[in-house]
Amino acid sequence: MWKTITVGIVAYSHSKYGRLAEDIPTLLESAIEGAISNAEGGIDSTDIDLLIVSNVDNQFSNQHQIGTVALRYLHNPQAEAFRIEVACASGGMATYLAKQMIESGSARNALVVGVEKMTHLSTGVTTSILIRGGAPEEIKYGATQPAAYGFMSQLYMQKYGATEDDYALAAVKNHKNAMKNPWAQFHKEFTVEAVKNSTMIASPIRLLHCSPISDGATAILLSGEPKKYTDTPVYIKGMGIGYDTMGVFEREDPTFMLATKIASDKAYKSAKIEPKQVQVAEVHDAFSPAEIFAYEAIGLAKKGEGYKLLREGRTMADGEIPVNVSGGLKAKGHPIGATGIGMIIEIYLQLLGQAGERQVRGVEYGLVENHGGTGATSVVTVLGR
Repeated sequence: MWKTITVGIVAYSHSKYGRLAEDIPTLLESAIEGAISNAEGGIDSTDIDLLIVSNVDNQFSNQHQIGTVALRYLHNPQAEAFRIEVACASGGMATYLAKQMIESGSARNALVVGVEKMTHLSTGVTTSILIRGGAPEEIKYGATQPAAYGFMSQLYMQKYGATEDDYALAAVKNHKNAMKNPWAQFHKEFTVEAVKNSTMIASPIRLLHCSPISDGATAILLSGEPKKYTDTPVYIKGMGIGYDTMGVFEREDPTFMLATKIASDKAYKSAKIEPKQVQVAEVHDAFSPAEIFAYEAIGLAKKGEGYKLLREGRTMADGEIPVNVSGGLKAKGHPIGATGIGMIIEIYLQLLGQAGERQVRGVEYGLVENHGGTGATSVVTVLGR
C-alpha cells in the first residue's frame, strides 16, 4: 500500500545578508555544517541522500558544478547533488524539488542550500547579469527589471488609483520591520517622503523601492521522517508552482501576477486551507510595488485593492495579516539564490515561536511567495505545525 509522506523542516542555518567577506566555498560550508549541527535530534551526513543548491549565476561565483562543490562539505559522496536556477525563484524551486523527491521515495532526507555572492562585482556588471532573467526581447532592447516593474506599476496606478505614496508605504513598512532582524542588510528607517524623493530609476520605481545587491547563504534540512530528528518539526502543508509569459508585454493583464495566483491556488488546495487562514506571509518584494501585486495574487485582497491593505495598516507587523516582518527583500536583502530559502526560514521560525522581536502571535499557518523575474515563475509554500 502506498505510504503517505509528509515532509517537514527539521533544521536550518542562515547567514547575515549584506556585503560579506566570505567566498562561495566558505558560505556553502558554513550553511551546510550549520544546518546539520542545528538538528536537535542529531543527524549524520550519511543520512542525507540529496543536496540541492539554489544559485543563480555562475558569473557571480566564477564556479561551475556548484552542487558538486557543495557535496564536499556534506562529507557524504554517496549523496546526490545538483544546482537549480530559476532566477529569483530558485530557492523556492529547490525546496519544491527536494520535497517532491522525498515524497516519491527518491530520498529520505534532503538539504536545500541557497547561496549568492554578488557585492564583489560592480553595480553595472551585476545589472548586466541580472537583466538576463527577462524575456529575450526585453534583454535585446536593454529593458531592466526596474523598467519592467515600472511599466507594471504605472499601469496599476492608472487602472486602480494607487499612488506613489502606496508604493512608498511598502518600503517604509519593511525597513521598519528589518530593524528587528539581526540578519537584515539594512537597519535604517525611512519616511514616505524620503522614499518618494530618492533617485528615480524607472518611473515610478525609485532607488528606495529596490532591493539591494547582497551576499548570503541559507539552508533548510527536509525529512520524510521529521519526528526522528526533532520534536518540533514544521511541515510543508502545501506547495505550488505557476508560470506566466516571460515578457511583461506578452501578458493579458500586466498588473496581475498570474503565475503566483496559479501557484497559490495549488498550495492552498494541497494544504486544505483558504487564504483567510494565513496569519503571516513573506512575499517577494524585489521592488516595492510587487508586494502589493502579491497581496492580490495570493488572495489577501481582491484584484485592484491590494494597496488598500497598506493604507489601512492591515499588513503591518501588528496588523491583521503581517507581511514581510523579516524586512522583506527590500530591507533584509536579496542574495538571490539564498532568498527563497531565507523566506521559508522566517515562516519556520514564526511557527516555532522563535522569531524574537519579530514574532507574530498564535501562528498556525504561514505562507511564502517567491517569484522569478517579473513573475514568469512563481513558487508558493504553505507551512504549518
